[in-house]
Amino acid sequence: MKRKEKKEQCCGCGACAQVCPKNCIVMKPDREGFPYPETAGEGCTACGLCEKVCPVPEKMPRGNSVPGCCVGYAEDEEIRACSSSGGVFSLLAGAVLGPGGVLYGAASDEEQGVRHIRVDSASDLCLLRGSKYLQSRTGDTFSQARADLEAGRTVLYSGTACQIAGLKRFLVRDYEKLYTVDVLCHGVPSPAVWKKYLEWQVKRHGAGRVQRVSFRNKDHGWKRFAMELVFDNGRTYTKVHREDPFMQMFLGNICLRPSCHACRFKGLDRPSDLTIGDAWGVDSVEPGMDDDKGTSVILIHSAGGEKLLAEAAQGIRLRRTEVERILPPSADSRKSVAPHPGRKKFFRALNLLGTGVFSLWRFRNTAGKIKRKAEKLAGR
Repeated sequence: MKRKEKKEQCCGCGACAQVCPKNCIVMKPDREGFPYPETAGEGCTACGLCEKVCPVPEKMPRGNSVPGCCVGYAEDEEIRACSSSGGVFSLLAGAVLGPGGVLYGAASDEEQGVRHIRVDSASDLCLLRGSKYLQSRTGDTFSQARADLEAGRTVLYSGTACQIAGLKRFLVRDYEKLYTVDVLCHGVPSPAVWKKYLEWQVKRHGAGRVQRVSFRNKDHGWKRFAMELVFDNGRTYTKVHREDPFMQMFLGNICLRPSCHACRFKGLDRPSDLTIGDAWGVDSVEPGMDDDKGTSVILIHSAGGEKLLAEAAQGIRLRRTEVERILPPSADSRKSVAPHPGRKKFFRALNLLGTGVFSLWRFRNTAGKIKRKAEKLAGR
């Protein structure tokens, strides 16, 4: 396997590791904590499959360049309340699980990392709900999904657009019973930053570990979503995203994977059947669909996506809209975000200071708020 000349050329989907017939490719973290493929051992036969399966070098054949577009939310208030936006994924998943299908999606592990898992029971659907602002480890789920498809089962595979592209390259051919759903993605932050953040929070709260994480707690409303951590000593931390250091770092583009700044899968033309995400502009585009409990935007890229949405539509309040209105060209989901100018310095500080960077970040932002408030009071 040829090492990529630039880290922007690897999205970390793991397709190369899963396709290797000798199992001699492993995903190892670099100094910034992002996983990259490396050849392990001497089993490599130079078959070239790892290069062929990589989704980054060239764009994949896509569906319609201007997709159909809807906004909507689950009519079941319980589903909507425990979902990050409108709960549409749960209804799509239910439409596949009901007839005996299988789901693949991102779930938190015991260490609060994120990995893809296989779900074939409605009781486990809750594991896949909710946004997880980390890059999920796909493991061997591409292989598992292919085995399910070859056995004639219906499969819904969800993930970021680059993961869906990796899956499609891995599978080589189309499967009638495969549905793919990607999420509108800002980018993926460093797992090392997340790990240090959790260590910092555990120490601050006198706990042994974090038992549960919600990146999108909606107790303060959908638009003022909060980071929530539940610790093993019974304490809970909740901060709206504008006040939490990890969310500030993530949304400020200071700790994203290099490929996210040169993403080949953003835009309206995507490799999936459906794209789902937050309909942040719904209050001005379709105000009747906004009650601050969460509304999803749904992009339809294929006939298969239209079919799956129709099967789930009975439980969704839907309204057709124009994609250019709900996702204007300026939206992060349509273009790569620029790296923070202090990105390199930040990672150097992380390696030198460890969890100390969060205390400094917190103080810096608090000091900035005090300064702005003082200036306002002084009439400046």
